[in-house]
Amino acid sequence: MSGTIPSHIEPARLVDRRITLKGAVKVSSLERFSAVLQATTGEVQVELYFSRDEQRIATMHGHYQVDAPLLCQRCLEQVVVPIDSECDVGFVTSDEAAKQLPRHYEPVIVGEEPLDLFALIEDELILALPAVPMHPQQTCQHPPGYRPETAELEEKSEKPNPFSVLAKLKRDT
Repeated sequence: MSGTIPSHIEPARLVDRRITLKGAVKVSSLERFSAVLQATTGEVQVELYFSRDEQRIATMHGHYQVDAPLLCQRCLEQVVVPIDSECDVGFVTSDEAAKQLPRHYEPVIVGEEPLDLFALIEDELILALPAVPMHPQQTCQHPPGYRPETAELEEKSEKPNPFSVLAKLKRDT
């Protein structure tokens, strides 16, 4: 299936039919994710493949791509960080079943009501964000008045050491 990604799904139905969903989700519809961005325009390209693995576990493989405009922590200007993230989800019905999942699956507990797919996509995107977004060192423009640490160290090393007199006295004795 290609086009618009539904906001809510019934994972069991999609898994049993081995459905693939491809499409786009507007960044503005992902409230928590868009709250950390500098601009909420654009779309997240999403591809979701539902199936059962060789152990008959209901799974979903997700692939997400978006250009995230974030605040550079070095120069405080906007930096666009490309996010290309994948995840493997195992659908379970209880915490106990989640503990039994193989380690490479992220457990998602499903119940009777439809699963909020946008919340799942949003969680994956938030986890894929860099902890400290920055431009590459050579292209980052520092704000006016910025002085690198090396200039401060040079300035400190040029000042006379008040204990140099004591060192001289020690040598004289």
